[in-house]
Amino acid sequence: MIQALFLDAAGTLIEPAEPVAEVYARTAAAFGQPVEPALVKKWFRLAFGGIGDPEYAAYPDGDAAEREWWGNVVLTVFNKSLGTPLPEGFFRPCFEALFAHYADPAAWRVFPEVPGVLADARAAGLRLAVVSNFDLRLRGILAGHGLHFDEVITSADACARKPDFAIFRMALDRLGLHPHEVLHAGDSPVADMEGAGAAGIEACLIERPASDLRTFLSGALGRCGK
Repeated sequence: MIQALFLDAAGTLIEPAEPVAEVYARTAAAFGQPVEPALVKKWFRLAFGGIGDPEYAAYPDGDAAEREWWGNVVLTVFNKSLGTPLPEGFFRPCFEALFAHYADPAAWRVFPEVPGVLADARAAGLRLAVVSNFDLRLRGILAGHGLHFDEVITSADACARKPDFAIFRMALDRLGLHPHEVLHAGDSPVADMEGAGAAGIEACLIERPASDLRTFLSGALGRCGK
């Protein structure tokens, strides 16, 4: 019997409230470096997916490693987008402003079906956990939107990013559940589908607009006799 649902965060529960490239370009301009949003978009996509995982062993905790990883992403984006060495005094305050911006719940929007799905899942007696490649800012973001869970497990907590099954194992341990008692939903074929599968958890791929969390919940309720 299914006892709980695991949910990815970005792309599944929430998404940026405005295009990332526009935020980066606006912030850079505020610190004296105008940059084309189209270039930021290109290099953000490449940097985000291409610089590997945080070096968890090199930092005192997972959150520090995640923050440094984001610093490397932002540095790469602006170095490549501007095409010239960054002026002294630009990068650090610009990065801090961006990091603070994305800690603010207002920088994110919740997908429309999410509040109702969470309420219906709880009414059916299901426990809820977030399993996300994110840093510790995520807890404040979710709480700021009134989204509450039994557990929020980030890669900063686990010192491991999906598809590493360690993050799923931490979530199972925190809830005291076995893999066959959980279903997971997320928007990444690799991080979510392969990662959950490696932990022995069945997963559902969210492919908006073809499918969303309402579709996932309907299937889950059928699996738990609700």
